[in-house]
Amino acid sequence: MVGRTVARAWGVWIVEENEWFADLPVILEIGSQRVTVCVNRLEDLSITWDDPIDTTTGPTWWNDWTLQWRSDVHPALQDAVGRTVTAVGLTEYDFRLTDLSNGQVSSAWVLTGLALALGDTGLWVHNACDENGLQTGLPPEDHEHRTTWLDPAPRATPPHGAPFFR
Repeated sequence: MVGRTVARAWGVWIVEENEWFADLPVILEIGSQRVTVCVNRLEDLSITWDDPIDTTTGPTWWNDWTLQWRSDVHPALQDAVGRTVTAVGLTEYDFRLTDLSNGQVSSAWVLTGLALALGDTGLWVHNACDENGLQTGLPPEDHEHRTTWLDPAPRATPPHGAPFFR
């Protein structure tokens, strides 16, 4: 994906509600190929390459909503279109559980999303409590979040508007 331009980005629109349906996949057309990302549950992150989803036909769901694929469902997707991918990363969250009977904390890193560095900004498709979340910019980096960047990795933000990525 690195070096290719995001040509189009798709999400599912609920016609009756006039809103984005975050439960179904997000499709990114990067160069001449597609990357499909979908989060269904806390531990379920699906990333597929060249998924044959037909965006000219409305998807179906268990209820009777009228759904359609649209390229304008979310500002983060719109911001990504036309930008070149400069780095790709997988994001994780440090999921912690506390045993209330003894106070013992257990911890495990779980995959949460796909991050694309896009020049001076980014797109993060991530777990938003059992549905897709979309964010313009890069994911957080702190004690609970980490990103494993594939080469090349973005650098920290330089001061005063200098180029953001190598």
